[in-house]
Amino acid sequence: MNILVVDDHPLFIDGIRLILDKLDSDVTIIESTTAEQAIEIIESGPEFDLILIDLGMPGLDGMSILQRMHKRKIWLPLVVISAEQDVRIIKLAMEYGALGFIPKSHSSDKMLSVLKNILNGDIYIPVEVQKQIDNQETRCPPNDATINVSLKDSGISKRQYEVLQLLAQGYSNKQIATTMFLTEHTVKAHISSLFKALKACNRTECVQLAERQGILGTGF
Repeated sequence: MNILVVDDHPLFIDGIRLILDKLDSDVTIIESTTAEQAIEIIESGPEFDLILIDLGMPGLDGMSILQRMHKRKIWLPLVVISAEQDVRIIKLAMEYGALGFIPKSHSSDKMLSVLKNILNGDIYIPVEVQKQIDNQETRCPPNDATINVSLKDSGISKRQYEVLQLLAQGYSNKQIATTMFLTEHTVKAHISSLFKALKACNRTECVQLAERQGILGTGF
Protein backbone atom coordinates (compact mmCIF):
# COMPACT_ATOMS: atom_id res chain seq x y z
CA MET A 1 0.00 0.00 0.00
CA ASN A 2 1.45 3.36 -1.09
CA ILE A 3 0.56 6.35 1.08
CA LEU A 4 1.52 10.00 0.61
CA VAL A 5 1.58 12.16 3.74
CA VAL A 6 1.65 15.94 3.24
CA ASP A 7 2.30 18.05 6.33
CA ASP A 8 4.77 20.79 7.15
CA HIS A 9 5.43 19.36 10.63
CA PRO A 10 7.93 16.45 10.55
CA LEU A 11 6.92 15.52 14.11
CA PHE A 12 3.33 14.92 12.97
CA ILE A 13 4.55 12.82 10.05
CA ASP A 14 6.58 10.69 12.45
CA GLY A 15 3.48 10.19 14.59
CA ILE A 16 1.16 9.34 11.70
CA ARG A 17 3.69 6.74 10.48
CA LEU A 18 3.02 4.69 13.61
CA ILE A 19 -0.70 4.73 12.81
CA LEU A 20 -0.29 3.96 9.11
CA ASP A 21 1.96 0.98 9.78
CA LYS A 22 -1.10 -0.69 11.33
CA LEU A 23 -3.24 -0.22 8.22
CA ASP A 24 -1.55 -2.90 6.18
CA SER A 25 1.22 -5.44 6.48
CA ASP A 26 3.08 -3.81 3.59
CA VAL A 27 2.95 0.00 3.78
CA THR A 28 5.20 2.38 1.86
CA ILE A 29 4.98 5.97 3.10
CA ILE A 30 6.21 8.91 1.04
CA GLU A 31 6.55 12.24 2.81
CA SER A 32 6.12 15.80 1.61
CA THR A 33 6.41 18.95 3.69
CA THR A 34 5.08 21.37 1.04
CA ALA A 35 2.08 21.45 -1.28
CA GLU A 36 4.34 22.27 -4.22
CA GLN A 37 6.40 19.15 -3.66
CA ALA A 38 3.26 17.06 -3.12
CA ILE A 39 1.80 18.20 -6.45
CA GLU A 40 4.99 17.15 -8.23
CA ILE A 41 4.93 13.75 -6.53
CA ILE A 42 1.24 13.15 -7.32
CA GLU A 43 1.63 14.11 -10.98
CA SER A 44 4.85 12.23 -11.65
CA GLY A 45 5.19 9.60 -8.96
CA PRO A 46 3.59 6.22 -8.22
CA GLU A 47 -0.11 5.49 -7.88
CA PHE A 48 -1.23 6.08 -4.31
CA ASP A 49 -3.74 4.05 -2.33
CA LEU A 50 -4.18 6.93 0.08
CA ILE A 51 -3.16 10.60 0.34
CA LEU A 52 -3.26 12.44 3.65
CA ILE A 53 -2.94 16.22 3.63
CA ASP A 54 -2.93 19.07 6.10
CA LEU A 55 -4.78 22.21 4.99
CA GLY A 56 -2.75 24.83 6.80
CA MET A 57 0.74 25.01 5.33
CA PRO A 58 3.01 27.92 4.39
CA GLY A 59 3.15 28.83 0.70
CA LEU A 60 0.57 26.85 -1.24
CA ASP A 61 -1.87 25.33 1.25
CA GLY A 62 -3.46 21.90 1.26
CA MET A 63 -6.54 23.17 -0.54
CA SER A 64 -4.40 23.92 -3.59
CA ILE A 65 -3.60 20.19 -3.84
CA LEU A 66 -7.30 19.37 -3.89
CA GLN A 67 -8.00 22.09 -6.45
CA ARG A 68 -5.16 20.90 -8.67
CA MET A 69 -6.29 17.28 -8.51
CA HIS A 70 -9.87 18.32 -9.20
CA LYS A 71 -8.88 20.31 -12.30
CA ARG A 72 -6.63 17.51 -13.57
CA LYS A 73 -9.34 14.92 -12.81
CA ILE A 74 -6.92 12.92 -10.67
CA TRP A 75 -9.19 10.75 -8.56
CA LEU A 76 -7.19 9.23 -5.71
CA PRO A 77 -8.40 8.49 -2.16
CA LEU A 78 -7.55 11.67 -0.25
CA VAL A 79 -8.22 12.48 3.38
CA VAL A 80 -7.69 15.77 5.19
CA ILE A 81 -6.06 15.49 8.63
CA SER A 82 -5.95 19.02 9.94
CA ALA A 83 -6.50 21.39 12.86
CA GLU A 84 -8.65 23.55 10.55
CA GLN A 85 -11.84 24.74 12.29
CA ASP A 86 -13.47 26.87 9.59
CA VAL A 87 -16.42 24.75 8.44
CA ARG A 88 -16.58 26.63 5.14
CA ILE A 89 -13.07 25.47 4.27
CA ILE A 90 -13.80 21.92 5.45
CA LYS A 91 -16.97 21.84 3.34
CA LEU A 92 -15.04 23.13 0.32
CA ALA A 93 -12.39 20.43 0.79
CA MET A 94 -15.10 17.77 0.69
CA GLU A 95 -16.65 19.36 -2.39
CA TYR A 96 -13.26 19.17 -4.12
CA GLY A 97 -13.12 15.43 -3.54
CA ALA A 98 -11.75 14.73 -0.06
CA LEU A 99 -13.18 11.48 1.30
CA GLY A 100 -12.87 12.56 4.89
CA PHE A 101 -11.91 15.23 7.38
CA ILE A 102 -10.10 14.02 10.50
CA PRO A 103 -9.25 16.59 13.19
CA LYS A 104 -5.71 16.34 14.51
CA SER A 105 -7.27 16.23 17.96
CA HIS A 106 -8.53 12.68 17.29
CA SER A 107 -6.75 9.89 19.14
CA SER A 108 -4.48 7.52 17.22
CA ASP A 109 -6.98 4.67 17.64
CA LYS A 110 -9.82 6.85 16.31
CA MET A 111 -7.72 7.95 13.32
CA LEU A 112 -6.84 4.35 12.51
CA SER A 113 -10.48 3.29 12.71
CA VAL A 114 -11.64 6.15 10.50
CA LEU A 115 -8.92 5.52 7.88
CA LYS A 116 -9.86 1.83 7.71
CA ASN A 117 -13.52 2.75 7.18
CA ILE A 118 -12.63 5.28 4.46
CA LEU A 119 -10.51 2.69 2.63
CA ASN A 120 -13.54 0.40 2.79
CA GLY A 121 -15.67 2.99 1.02
CA ASP A 122 -16.98 5.26 3.78
CA ILE A 123 -16.87 9.06 3.88
CA TYR A 124 -16.08 10.64 7.23
CA ILE A 125 -16.81 14.00 8.84
CA PRO A 126 -17.07 14.29 12.64
CA VAL A 127 -20.68 14.60 13.80
CA GLU A 128 -20.11 18.00 15.41
CA VAL A 129 -18.49 19.36 12.22
CA GLN A 130 -21.32 17.99 10.06
CA LYS A 131 -23.84 19.71 12.32
CA GLN A 132 -22.04 23.03 11.85
CA ILE A 133 -22.06 22.53 8.08
CA ASP A 134 -25.77 21.67 8.14
CA ASN A 135 -26.53 24.74 10.28
CA GLN A 136 -24.60 26.94 7.87
CA GLU A 137 -26.55 25.56 4.91
CA THR A 138 -29.93 26.08 6.56
CA ARG A 139 -29.32 29.74 7.37
CA CYS A 140 -31.12 32.18 5.14
CA PRO A 141 -28.86 32.50 2.11
CA PRO A 142 -28.34 35.77 0.27
CA ASN A 143 -30.49 36.46 -2.75
CA ASP A 144 -28.70 34.34 -5.36
CA ALA A 145 -30.51 36.04 -8.22
CA THR A 146 -29.21 39.43 -7.08
CA ILE A 147 -25.68 38.11 -6.61
CA ASN A 148 -25.63 36.42 -10.00
CA VAL A 149 -26.82 39.61 -11.63
CA SER A 150 -23.99 41.50 -9.90
CA LEU A 151 -21.50 38.97 -11.20
CA LYS A 152 -22.95 39.06 -14.70
CA ASP A 153 -23.05 42.85 -14.80
CA SER A 154 -19.43 43.08 -13.66
CA GLY A 155 -18.22 41.63 -16.96
CA ILE A 156 -15.95 39.18 -15.12
CA SER A 157 -15.37 35.92 -16.97
CA LYS A 158 -15.49 32.48 -15.34
CA ARG A 159 -11.70 32.20 -15.51
CA GLN A 160 -11.26 35.64 -13.99
CA TYR A 161 -13.68 34.70 -11.24
CA GLU A 162 -11.57 31.64 -10.39
CA VAL A 163 -8.52 33.92 -10.15
CA LEU A 164 -10.52 36.30 -7.95
CA GLN A 165 -11.39 33.47 -5.55
CA LEU A 166 -7.72 32.59 -5.16
CA LEU A 167 -6.83 36.27 -4.71
CA ALA A 168 -9.32 36.35 -1.85
CA GLN A 169 -7.46 33.44 -0.25
CA GLY A 170 -4.21 35.39 -0.40
CA TYR A 171 -2.56 33.41 -3.19
CA SER A 172 0.41 34.97 -4.97
CA ASN A 173 0.57 35.12 -8.78
CA LYS A 174 2.90 32.12 -8.80
CA GLN A 175 0.59 30.12 -6.55
CA ILE A 176 -2.43 30.97 -8.71
CA ALA A 177 -0.49 29.94 -11.82
CA THR A 178 0.45 26.59 -10.26
CA THR A 179 -3.08 25.87 -9.05
CA MET A 180 -4.79 26.83 -12.32
CA PHE A 181 -2.19 25.54 -14.80
CA LEU A 182 -1.54 29.02 -16.17
CA THR A 183 1.57 31.05 -16.84
CA GLU A 184 2.27 33.93 -14.48
CA HIS A 185 1.88 36.27 -17.46
CA THR A 186 -1.67 35.00 -18.01
CA VAL A 187 -2.45 35.35 -14.30
CA LYS A 188 -1.24 38.97 -14.38
CA ALA A 189 -3.47 39.62 -17.39
CA HIS A 190 -6.50 38.21 -15.57
CA ILE A 191 -5.75 40.29 -12.49
CA SER A 192 -5.36 43.40 -14.63
CA SER A 193 -8.79 42.70 -16.15
CA LEU A 194 -10.26 42.29 -12.66
CA PHE A 195 -8.79 45.63 -11.61
CA LYS A 196 -10.43 47.30 -14.61
CA ALA A 197 -13.78 45.56 -14.11
CA LEU A 198 -13.95 46.47 -10.43
CA LYS A 199 -12.14 49.81 -10.73
CA ALA A 200 -9.57 48.65 -8.18
CA CYS A 201 -6.03 49.92 -7.68
CA ASN A 202 -4.56 46.89 -5.92
CA ARG A 203 -5.25 43.28 -4.94
CA THR A 204 -6.70 44.08 -1.52
CA GLU A 205 -9.09 46.68 -2.90
CA CYS A 206 -10.05 44.29 -5.70
CA VAL A 207 -11.16 41.63 -3.21
CA GLN A 208 -12.89 44.17 -0.95
CA LEU A 209 -14.87 45.67 -3.83
CA ALA A 210 -15.88 42.20 -5.06
CA GLU A 211 -17.17 41.36 -1.57
CA ARG A 212 -19.08 44.63 -1.23
CA GLN A 213 -20.74 44.15 -4.60
CA GLY A 214 -21.83 40.60 -3.74
CA ILE A 215 -19.62 39.06 -6.43
CA LEU A 216 -17.52 36.84 -4.16
CA GLY A 217 -19.23 34.02 -2.33
CA THR A 218 -21.12 32.59 -5.28
CA GLY A 219 -20.19 31.43 -8.74
CA PHE A 220 -21.27 30.84 -12.30
